[in-house]
Amino acid sequence: DSTGEVINWNMELSSPNILRRNGWSRNSLEVGDAVAVQGSMARDGSKMASALVVTLADGRRVFNRGD
Repeated sequence: DSTGEVINWNMELSSPNILRRNGWSRNSLEVGDAVAVQGSMARDGSKMASALVVTLADGRRVFNRGD
């Protein structure tokens, strides 16, 4: 957040089959990777979202629900 405190979010992706078909593997992300996620937040205000786009710090998109 703006004060530097880490806030954990739960991000939901597509089903494992869809992820595999789109090139996702268990090695697509490593612990500690910096990512930017665009998604739809939960209506109840909780720290949950449906991920639409996941982009690594180097600009590579590793998940795009629109593709």
